[in-house]
Amino acid sequence: MLQKRRRLAAVIVPLFLFTGLSAFIPKEQVYDGGKELYEKKCARCHGKDGTKGLFGARNLQISKLDDAGYIRVISEGRNIMPAWQKKLNEGQINLIVLYIKALRK
Repeated sequence: MLQKRRRLAAVIVPLFLFTGLSAFIPKEQVYDGGKELYEKKCARCHGKDGTKGLFGARNLQISKLDDAGYIRVISEGRNIMPAWQKKLNEGQINLIVLYIKALRK
């Protein structure tokens, strides 16, 4: 039963975040959750505003990646950037993607 709930949650969370159903989740909650995760996991190299570039990290304010590209890079890593797929769940990765998109200029 618990496995079924986890599978269902793994499908529902991204659905809420990427299909427009996120209107039912307060934007502040989505933004704050993504910001908190970003600051803990990403800001060291990318900077709080996405422009730091430590160790070759990309400037996220001018990045042209789409959602799938962000998810792939965060999940699998790139160059010295670690893969986060075993440390973050799909919903957490999606929150980070939404926050990164909010950093764009």
